[in-house]
Amino acid sequence: MFFLNFLGLRRYNNLALAKFSLLIVFLVFGSDILAQRTLQGPPTGAGNDRQQGEDPGSEEEQGVFIKPDVRVWHLTDDYTYSDSTDVDTLSAGYQIFNPIYKRSIANNYLGNMGSAYQSMIFSDREYRYGHLFENGFMAYIPEPYELFFVNTKTPYVNLTYHFGGPKRRSEETISVMFTQNVNRRWNVGAQYFLSSSIGMFQAQQAENQNFKFISSYNGETYNLHTAFIFSKVDNYENGGINRDEEELNFTQVSPEVVPMFFNTAENEINIYKLFLNQSLSIGKIDVKSNDSITNQLPVSTVYHTLELEHNTREHRIANLESYYVEGFDKAFYPNIYADSLQTRDSVSISTMSNTFQIKFNEEANSLLKFGLRAFIKNDITRYKYPKQPVEYDKVNSDYIPHYLQNDSTLVTTAIGAQIFKNLGKNFWWDAGAKLYIQGYRAGDSELTGSINSSFRLAKDTAGFFANGGIYLTTPELFESTYFSNHLKWDNAFRQKKIVRFNGGVRVPTKHLELSAGGQFINDHIYWQFNGLPEQTSDVLQVYHAALKKQFKFGGFRSHNNLVFQHSSDQDIIPLPMLAYYNSTYYQNTLFKVLYFQIGFDFRYNSKYYAPFYMPATSQFVNQKVDEVGEYPWVDVFINLQLKRARIYVKFDHVNQGYPDKPYYTTFNYPGNPRSLKFGVSWNFYD
Repeated sequence: MFFLNFLGLRRYNNLALAKFSLLIVFLVFGSDILAQRTLQGPPTGAGNDRQQGEDPGSEEEQGVFIKPDVRVWHLTDDYTYSDSTDVDTLSAGYQIFNPIYKRSIANNYLGNMGSAYQSMIFSDREYRYGHLFENGFMAYIPEPYELFFVNTKTPYVNLTYHFGGPKRRSEETISVMFTQNVNRRWNVGAQYFLSSSIGMFQAQQAENQNFKFISSYNGETYNLHTAFIFSKVDNYENGGINRDEEELNFTQVSPEVVPMFFNTAENEINIYKLFLNQSLSIGKIDVKSNDSITNQLPVSTVYHTLELEHNTREHRIANLESYYVEGFDKAFYPNIYADSLQTRDSVSISTMSNTFQIKFNEEANSLLKFGLRAFIKNDITRYKYPKQPVEYDKVNSDYIPHYLQNDSTLVTTAIGAQIFKNLGKNFWWDAGAKLYIQGYRAGDSELTGSINSSFRLAKDTAGFFANGGIYLTTPELFESTYFSNHLKWDNAFRQKKIVRFNGGVRVPTKHLELSAGGQFINDHIYWQFNGLPEQTSDVLQVYHAALKKQFKFGGFRSHNNLVFQHSSDQDIIPLPMLAYYNSTYYQNTLFKVLYFQIGFDFRYNSKYYAPFYMPATSQFVNQKVDEVGEYPWVDVFINLQLKRARIYVKFDHVNQGYPDKPYYTTFNYPGNPRSLKFGVSWNFYD
């Protein structure tokens, strides 16, 4: 503490610690990198300290400089397929730093980076079964299927920093990543990420952090991928603008004086995950490649995946009685069920998942030319959550202001299989089935399939794609029953049925993609304005059509992403009819070394009854009070790339006041006014 004060970091918080840690990591890893440069010899073109004419010595004395070689992949198809990717070094799109806009072009969120969100594009919405209260934060909670594993000949370090002003309402992000091979087969790495945004409005601070330790071993017959992940979401929940009886135009006053419902409400989520995926190859087969080289490949591979996870979520409101001074009719929550002094709704979820799989590789099937995978999975999940208390003490007839605890353990077993074709240059496909045969979800099923292709079309390369599925899903526990200080329900909901399909065509040489799809939904569960879940027996239809196109003219680029949607019932599934994103910029190189892009981003969606956010459950609920939309969001930016460093400077919401109307990111939650932001990402490969 004294040392931090000495450094001027008097505010002993996570962000100060992260900045200090970033300095330490840079010094430690920087010295390690310099040491390795010395041991391995100078890079090409570097000078040396020997005098002219002096014997340069042997190769062993000089050291051999190893060129950077970083291979990156992630695991797909239930962790049975290693899909290669590249290290992220692209400048295009680097100015889009808010992670929710890397997942969808249009989102409802609470106006501040790090807050809860939901995509306006129905087909883009993310949902993780059994974790209802976390679905609005999935962009900030790393999942095992999103992890990137690395194999590198030299240590690889990435340092990233992002800042948005003004300082007293700042938005800062720090990320440190280090990975290094112990030997040619075994890699270890770690990454720390912290995002803290105070927000322009009252009680809006959002702080998200995660730590990942990742390791992989790639042997001739045995492979291991493992990770430990810690994630924390700690956000204030102001409940949106408190309009009272008169319509408030918040654009006419400073954001800091706009009245909000809460200034002591908070949501905190803590997640611990242990992931282990191991595989063993069985048998060998000789396979000739196109250049007539014979390789030995396994006939089949067996897999075991273990996932351990412990999640806690708590919704807190201090000084609860102060929000009811004018009576329950003006309160945000009309009911208090357990404690009139404070709210502390706590939920705990612990899960152990084991999956055993066998995969017959398609190289071994010379006759039918496809692969086969079969699996069995068992989930054991323990829930601890509030239980409705006994309302009156039998002796004193006093109200009991505390929670009792429910303790439920749910077990589910599923079996499944998939056939697939991943090899080849022109056509790929897969089809799979998953049947839940025992436990809480017995009777559920998933049937999925996809096709993809690539072929010559005149002088261009084109391809079509399609995917879809049929899903029968038992409502998760907290959709059926829940008790909290302000909301409670006990429902006998029916199994949900969904048919999903999507298809289209890509012409990469023309930077063009056209697609269309839809969903048929029966027994859909949605959230009402009062914060309670409801189920409809109507069959709902949602359709979409999308266009992606890039135009090029000299050094100018214009990326366009346009989505049309139709919901058969806007009262149950409200959606904007149109969402559009455009990024237009000019790119060039200065002095042969400084690559730059200068341009603007533009976002727009049509007006609709955007959802309201319910802090007690972190759900976006339907409302019919007011429409949101028909407001353009314009950002101007400059991206720079100098060797291994990427830099951006961006003026967010530069068009504030044009048009002169309130700007909401969802109902009752305004977006941030204009602000200046910048960021830098620096890669070190040696």
